[in-house]
Parts: sequence; structure tokens; C-alpha cells
Amino acid sequence: MSLAVTYAILEVAERSGDQGISMGTLVDTLEQRGYPASDTETEVWRLMGLRRLTPAGFVCRTVQRRGEGPNPDRLRIYEFTLVPWSPELDRQLELKLDE
Repeated sequence: MSLAVTYAILEVAERSGDQGISMGTLVDTLEQRGYPASDTETEVWRLMGLRRLTPAGFVCRTVQRRGEGPNPDRLRIYEFTLVPWSPELDRQLELKLDE
């Protein structure tokens, strides 16, 4: 993975402030700058594993399918938001499933 995509991800996350940026918006933003979506997605997961990015919340998007009849199909899609690594928020990732 090129360092350029790493720096671009961290720069966009830093600019997003405390609210963070959704992964989808991050990927779309960098794709518009010429980075392949798959490279950005892979690098985001790697940066989370290296504790350079922290999930900070989520957004919910409701998608409605055109369908027959009066009640269209609706689907909720949840997407996490990212911020630069935060020790406080990072603690949420330490799940103790054995307890």
C-alpha cells in the first residue's frame, strides 16, 4: 500500500474533527482524488489495527427500493465514523467476551 493513501486518509480524518467521518464518505472523498476505493478500504482497516484510526460512532442511512405497491422496501445501513486514534475511544474496542 502506498504511503500517499495512508497520509490522505489520516489528513481527511484529522480535518473531520471530533464528529469523525463515515467510512463511506472517506472512501468516496479519496476516490474523487484518484485513489482506488479498494486501496482506501484496505488501508482504513490496517490503520485501525495499528491504532491510527478509532471508530467514534455511526451513521444510519435508510435506503428505499422502488417496488410494487404502496409500501416500498426499506433497508437500514449502519456505517461507523472514524477519528484519528484516541486512547479514550480506543478502550471501547477492548471487549471482554469471557466475562
